[in-house]
Amino acid sequence: MQDTAPFPHSAWLGELPGGLRRRFQPGAAIARPGDLSRPGIGDGDADVPDRLFVLDEGLARICLNGTARALTIGYLRPGGAYVTHTRAWVEAVSPCTVISWPVGEMLALVSRQPALGLAAFREVGQLLHGALNLIEDLAFRPVESRFARFLLNERALQQSALIRLIDSTESLATALGTSRQTLSTLINRLIREGVLSRPDRRHLRLLDIARLEAMVDLSPG
Repeated sequence: MQDTAPFPHSAWLGELPGGLRRRFQPGAAIARPGDLSRPGIGDGDADVPDRLFVLDEGLARICLNGTARALTIGYLRPGGAYVTHTRAWVEAVSPCTVISWPVGEMLALVSRQPALGLAAFREVGQLLHGALNLIEDLAFRPVESRFARFLLNERALQQSALIRLIDSTESLATALGTSRQTLSTLINRLIREGVLSRPDRRHLRLLDIARLEAMVDLSPG
């Protein structure tokens, strides 16, 4: 069973010929800085500096690794595309299937069909938008606001008020720029206040959407 609701694959990706398919187990690095051949490692692609890949199945985490901890900047879901030339790591959260192409094939396609290039760059822009939201949240918003935004985004993506948590509490806390203990305390408080319920360890049910929307607009006092 998928951790998240399936997402449609982008039309422009369907125009790319072939593609190298690989599977990754949870915890495996799909892409990492300096590892030029991933996700085609071991398949004769060592001379390919960058690759475009699309997540066909599963869930993957995009993060920056520092000396002390990793900062999660987003997640790839089925249909999500990524290019391996960045300084970010991409790690499988659940069993993943990835299809990849040399970036040159994408650039050749864009030169032949500019409209498809616009669609591709739109997806890249969405990832950048998410990264900028993360920076803004960490700089200007309290953890309550960051957590409320996360819950409402997941409600929209999963199309349900019953949210399946896409990662561990510790990883989610890191993505929100807080500690696991602080996040657990916040969740318990929101449960006591009737904003959330927790049917089991992997799910949260959103009971008071208006309260969560108000929390998103919180600013430091």
